[in-house]
Amino acid sequence: MNYLGLDIGTSMIKGQLLSENGNILLTREFESPVYYKDGVAFINAKKMKEIFKRIIEELANASKEQTGYICANSLGEAFVALDKDGNELNDFILFVSDLGENETKQLLKNITPEEVSTITGLYPNKMFSFSKLMWIKSNHPEIYKRIHKILSPVGYLNYFLTGNYSYDYSLASRTMLFDIKKLDWSDKMINACGLNRDFLPQAYRADEIVGEVSSIESLKGCKVLAGGHDQMMATLGAGLYAPHTANDGTGTAECITVVMDKIPDNAKFYKNNFCVVPYLIERTYLTYAILASCGSLLKWHRDNLSLLEKEQYKDRYYAHYSSMDVPLPTSLIAVPYFSGSGTPRMNSGDKGSILGLTSETTKEEIYFALMEGAAYEMKYNLELLDEVGIKVEKLTVTGGGSKSDKWLEIKANVYQREVNSLATPEGGIYGCYLAVRHVKENINYETLLKNCVKTKKTWVLDEKLSEKYSKLYKKYRQICSALNDTWR
Repeated sequence: MNYLGLDIGTSMIKGQLLSENGNILLTREFESPVYYKDGVAFINAKKMKEIFKRIIEELANASKEQTGYICANSLGEAFVALDKDGNELNDFILFVSDLGENETKQLLKNITPEEVSTITGLYPNKMFSFSKLMWIKSNHPEIYKRIHKILSPVGYLNYFLTGNYSYDYSLASRTMLFDIKKLDWSDKMINACGLNRDFLPQAYRADEIVGEVSSIESLKGCKVLAGGHDQMMATLGAGLYAPHTANDGTGTAECITVVMDKIPDNAKFYKNNFCVVPYLIERTYLTYAILASCGSLLKWHRDNLSLLEKEQYKDRYYAHYSSMDVPLPTSLIAVPYFSGSGTPRMNSGDKGSILGLTSETTKEEIYFALMEGAAYEMKYNLELLDEVGIKVEKLTVTGGGSKSDKWLEIKANVYQREVNSLATPEGGIYGCYLAVRHVKENINYETLLKNCVKTKKTWVLDEKLSEKYSKLYKKYRQICSALNDTWR
């Protein structure tokens, strides 16, 4: 029996067919149908559904083995609204879109930020789904009155496959309408927003079965799991279950996901825009430290500084630059706010910079300085978590950045913590595979993760290099403070 997993992202929608032992048999991927209108970023819902169908049919039909389970993970915050006949009423509005500021202010007339955090595990921010739903109600009442259900990208896939409505706990928590203690929608939050609870589907654990495939003839009877948020499923795929361990997802953006054994009650934790997400491992939770620009910094380098090398090396561009013999640390300090800042500020207006440039600065040095800048910013987040008692002892690095040994060396020496790469498949799809195994074989997660997730290589700090980075990190923090005042 084979398993089928999907990863629904802002950049790509990827599907993989996996064997019973977790080997990747086949991969299909397509660019996400993102478009911009009036400065707002959307994903076209109908085109997304077409991609789902194509990926699933191509993967399932490529193997003689039966596909027994489907499980997906996706970006958070965005949702599609359906009418009672299942017709799409809107496209997915991405969290980076600058909508919802007025709606957030309106909400906070009815409830305090502290109450919001206690219920939802989130500090009020326009990025979450509630604000976009309130915005639709205010600006498009003709759409709002036709809404039957709203669905996350995973829930939308599951509805297409099974005809059943669902939202898992981890994606529900990104709406800011979900009670993370009761594991159900919060009437208090829904009422404070002036929204309709009937719009919200039943909430499930990510590893619960929500139905069987009915829309694709060759897959009828295939079981479909609720699935979950990409960061949570990637953390499961990284084999993490113990408190104070973390997955450093180093992709287009960066997210350090930390496993916690309790819900924090420290006000500073929430004011720094850290969140609480129910995890699949019972009695544990996750929090996210986010950087909006990470791998996209290197893409900027490729597309704007190195057009000749981009043409020459094509798909090998990043491997080429990462293998350069550039002395570490560099003499530059890069502030990585090229798409605004992430936690703790969550300010889309913050700007990036590169300081220390001279007439002798090379493109290679800038490339490595961008990696260092991202590491400095995430070190700051780790320090803020340390201050509220969430001490990360070691990290697993996944995503495109994990392919660069130099970047992992930088991380270990900047973070001053153990950093590991994986020998087994990584990412949310592998987490989906592990969730399926847990359900199908009734294996507890600790045993499953120990047996199925293997470390490839470990980086520990070099005392001399780490000491140099500590001095540069102090300068980085001084520069950030000055720049924050500049862009305020």
